[in-house]
Amino acid sequence: MSLMKLPYATLDLEAELSIAQFVIPAGAGGTYAVSNNVATFTTNAAHGLTLNPAAGVPPNYFVTFGGSSSGITGTGVLIGNIFRILSIPSTTTFTFYCTITAATVTSTTVIPVFFPSFISGSLSQYANGPTQTVSSVTTTYSPPLLEAATVFARNAANCVVRVNTDQLAVILDAQSTAAQTGGNTPATAPTWRDQISASTNGMAWLSAPWGAIWANGTTATSTFSVIN
Repeated sequence: MSLMKLPYATLDLEAELSIAQFVIPAGAGGTYAVSNNVATFTTNAAHGLTLNPAAGVPPNYFVTFGGSSSGITGTGVLIGNIFRILSIPSTTTFTFYCTITAATVTSTTVIPVFFPSFISGSLSQYANGPTQTVSSVTTTYSPPLLEAATVFARNAANCVVRVNTDQLAVILDAQSTAAQTGGNTPATAPTWRDQISASTNGMAWLSAPWGAIWANGTTATSTFSVIN
């Protein structure tokens, strides 16, 4: 007789979470501007990022970049590094901490990244959650309580589960960058490898910041169940 029991909903099991986001090209109107190490990234079309999603949909706390960038000044690279989103002022803009002072991003893509657990929690390695200003009122959202978790993935064409096998990845914000990279955005991005490819099913044990779900491809909806 087995002693195993099914996990129960809420803190133990998050079932059938859906992600419909995908890679967003910055496009011809894409821009990057920075003030006091807070970068504002602008896309040519709506990016679809949100800190306050519908039920059963993970919020956007993190983002990385693909494609290519040019005209980099300051310190670091955009492509491949993972940044914590600080705010989402509009449907085409979002902000994050970065020591790159200028960049041309018209050939850059925006890639939403999701770390389990997806549950918001007041206790986290990120002391302050992302902020969003709506009608001149600024709200701070609870940060994610990141921990190791087992993820059952049903990837459509829009998602892939990836791992950083050398464990050099850092989720970048003002606190982590100061503590782990001497205050600068890393000049070399970590290496990520596909663990569960797009349009396939699988199970993976993921530990932040070295295992995550990356948006991938084009329009589709992937579903994930997480046992914490």
